[in-house]
Amino acid sequence: MRSGQQHNTGNARLIIKPVKWYKQTQINWLEKGRIAMGKVTLIAGDPGLGKSFMTLELCARVSRGECGSADINHLPQAVILSAEDDAGDTIRPRLVDMGANLSRVHIIDGVAKTKDESADDRCDLTQLDRDMDLLVKGIRDLGGVTLIVIDPISAYMGKADSHNNAEVRAVLADLAQLASLTGAAVVCVTHLNKDTGGKRAVYRAMGSLAFTAAARAVHLVTKHPGKGELDGFKRVVSMVKNNIGPPMPARVYVIDNGVLVWLDEEIEMSSDELDTGGCDVPMVAEESLIDRAVSLLQDELRSGERHAGELLDLAKQRGIGSTTLTEARKALCVSSRKTKGVWVWSMPEHERDFEHPEGENPPPLPPDGYSEVLHDGPGFE
Repeated sequence: MRSGQQHNTGNARLIIKPVKWYKQTQINWLEKGRIAMGKVTLIAGDPGLGKSFMTLELCARVSRGECGSADINHLPQAVILSAEDDAGDTIRPRLVDMGANLSRVHIIDGVAKTKDESADDRCDLTQLDRDMDLLVKGIRDLGGVTLIVIDPISAYMGKADSHNNAEVRAVLADLAQLASLTGAAVVCVTHLNKDTGGKRAVYRAMGSLAFTAAARAVHLVTKHPGKGELDGFKRVVSMVKNNIGPPMPARVYVIDNGVLVWLDEEIEMSSDELDTGGCDVPMVAEESLIDRAVSLLQDELRSGERHAGELLDLAKQRGIGSTTLTEARKALCVSSRKTKGVWVWSMPEHERDFEHPEGENPPPLPPDGYSEVLHDGPGFE
């Protein structure tokens, strides 16, 4: 088969090109290393943390020409699709407070039901699975658009199921085309799912995993982990993934009198550590769990041996997992033995409140990963 050859099957054409035909290009950044032009970026976080403030602050900077670059024939502009905030009482006042050039920030209200521009009828909410051609044309006609904000992405999926991997990928593939064809950075906002059972941050965005998989960069917004007097007002933006550049350090911001202010503060924690609903929690919280597990074993084993299943059940009731309890057991040198088909644990002799016969050696611990079901409790994980 010759390079560049076309093959027809009915009305469809398969086009194959050698890589040498493609011009090598560089990534252009709206924000260096964080938000790329012509690509899709995802910002995820719980409600009330200021994600929309973030996108509006970015719109304000774009409108002032402070980030990104438009073509030489147009001034830089931003476009907003917002399904949650009212344009008159929320979006405009915030943009004013942030010093935006209001003539360079545009809101897409929706798709008109008629072609009559003078008709004063209501429009339908824009749907990404239906109106992509209109979006591409409208943004190209506007000219100079360097930023497109979609907040939240789930509101604009149309008939596509946000939890269906194939349907989400189809919509986001079109969204990536929108970014590529217009050259604008497409920034989508989403909430976190409620499943906090040990998930990494990359799995915490609401809906299908395709949202985070298709986005070239994903950022997580969380509360500040510090315990200082002002830390409760701070928010942290950490990078969950970046497919087109190196990972960037987490940033901190605060909202002061309706204005988002970036702080000169470093957070040396990953998105998994910052997202306490994920699998890795901050070191202070992990130490606290170990301490609680140690205290539980000391209290329950002080007077003698106990069934391991009972201790695992007690730990579970107090929010302590079997893995953490096992680490505490090892730290205390808790002995384990099997009697009448049931595993029992006991403290070393010098830790007990009663005497054992001289010469009695504690039995060895069961092998790591032992998974036999206990008589009256769950097995080891």
